[in-house]
Amino acid sequence: FARQQAALAPAPPGRRKVVLATAIAETSLTVEGVRIVIDGGRARRARFDPGSGMTRLVTERASRAEADQRRGRAGRTAPGLCLRLWTRGEEGAMPAFAPPEIATADLASLALEIAAWGAAGPEALRFIDQPPAGAHAEARALLAALGALDAAGRITA
Repeated sequence: FARQQAALAPAPPGRRKVVLATAIAETSLTVEGVRIVIDGGRARRARFDPGSGMTRLVTERASRAEADQRRGRAGRTAPGLCLRLWTRGEEGAMPAFAPPEIATADLASLALEIAAWGAAGPEALRFIDQPPAGAHAEARALLAALGALDAAGRITA
C-alpha cells in the first residue's frame, strides 16, 4: 500500500517521476503531476484456452477506446502530452473497443452460478453480451466431469 501511495504522490520539487502503469491507469484514477504519457499500443488480457483448460495472459493490440483513456491520463491537472508509438494507419486497424471479458473468459464459475440460480442456461438471463454458447457448454461439461453438476445440469451438492 505504501508503494501505491508513493506512486500517486506528487514528485518532490525539482525531480521527475516516471510511473509504469497497468490497465488500472485507464480508469478515472488521477496521478498528480503526470505531464506525458507514452503509449506502446499494447494491452495484456486474460484469455481462456479451451484446449488446455487454462487461462493465460496474452499481449494484444490495444483498442482505440483504451488508447483514448490512456491519453486522458496526461494533463489532468496541468498541460500534458501523449506520445503514441504507432502510425495513423495502424490506429485505423485497432479495434474500436476491447472485446467483452465474457467472450474470452473461463465460464465454469458462471455456469455453476447459473445452475445455483436454477436457470436453464445463460439464454434465460439478460446479459449485455451473451456468453458464447460453445464456451458455456464446455464449462458445463467440465463441471459435470468434476461431479459438480448432474446430467440435467443441476448442482450435485
